[in-house]
Amino acid sequence: MEISRRAALQGFGWLAGVSAVAPGRLWAAEVRGVSSVQGVGVPPGTVRLLYNENPLGPSPLALKAASEVLSGCNRYPMATVFALLERICALHGLGLASPAGTADLGALFEAFEASPVLLGAGSSEILQAVALAWGLDGGEFVEASPGYGAVGAAAQEMLGARVRRVAVPLTPEYRHDTQAMAKAVTPKTRVVVVTNPNNPTGTALNLAEITRLADRLDPKMLLVVDEAYIDFTEAPGVMSALGLAASRSNVLVTRTFSKIHGLAGLRLGYAVASAPVRERLRPYLLGMLGINTAVVAAAAASLADADYLIRSRQVALAARGQLLARLPEFGLKPVPSDAPFVWAKVKGDCGPLVQKLARADVQIAGGQRWQLPGYVRISTGLPAEMDMLFATLAAKV
Repeated sequence: MEISRRAALQGFGWLAGVSAVAPGRLWAAEVRGVSSVQGVGVPPGTVRLLYNENPLGPSPLALKAASEVLSGCNRYPMATVFALLERICALHGLGLASPAGTADLGALFEAFEASPVLLGAGSSEILQAVALAWGLDGGEFVEASPGYGAVGAAAQEMLGARVRRVAVPLTPEYRHDTQAMAKAVTPKTRVVVVTNPNNPTGTALNLAEITRLADRLDPKMLLVVDEAYIDFTEAPGVMSALGLAASRSNVLVTRTFSKIHGLAGLRLGYAVASAPVRERLRPYLLGMLGINTAVVAAAAASLADADYLIRSRQVALAARGQLLARLPEFGLKPVPSDAPFVWAKVKGDCGPLVQKLARADVQIAGGQRWQLPGYVRISTGLPAEMDMLFATLAAKV
């Protein structure tokens, strides 16, 4: 199966068809027997399934591109940052006016600021900027619970009692309750956050549900849709809300290169929003000067590596399918997931299970992180890592 670079730049919609390929056919044969793609600070042999990292590692083309530009890291990467911005805009069908001459740094900065896309050190920098820009004057942040909670947590940590987090419980199916979230909105509400798919539950909303929520918000309130895991979804109707961000003045959608691109350690994310939202956020972002030379090269190369993106998605889908099918064998009740991880209910407290796995160097996330000790979140891994997980779960010790 061959995908052209042009197809890759048209968005990840074409990846949806890849799920029909037999699990592991595209990649597992090449990595079977590999215990782990080790990273900095990860002991050899450790199976790390707790941070939702991409177990495949970055695209080889991305690694090559990053290494090739390091000799020039004494220079600021203005022109290459703008070239990457052009790629991202092309990926999502967004208009971007190119400067007449790339050697003119002033023109580059002007074009960068006029772009419908904001760049950040991971999507985390952008989410933190939202917390400051909309929370300095006080107000309420509405979020699902359990959920990622990055915006509300940052606002409360930095601004204290000036802000209030409003946690809206998920539905019995572990999904965002958009009707309850809309009812939780008051005149004090500043931001409503949707993480789609949700972290830690892996459940996703379809675009119609997000649109209805946006319709119910006052235009002065900001709807943030965090799409860190959107490329792993399969459910009908689940698609990006980037069109809403491009067409509405109060919607911001964030994306990241940390997950499907496997560049979590290099830190690059972006957001699409209207000009008023971008201008409000800009004072709290480093902008072009916050993006490093290596990640610009790696991200551009990864966007062009269609084969890698297919493999990255397929590895996650195959492992997710294993988790959903096999966890009940060990007394766990998994929640249907559209993310590269699975949320599962355990019998009693998850502590003994997490500790048992840790003793075998298999790391998963306990639900205590979300004040839900009766659950665990398990990230997807390579075939050998999944084998190690299941073997350890089956062990009597």
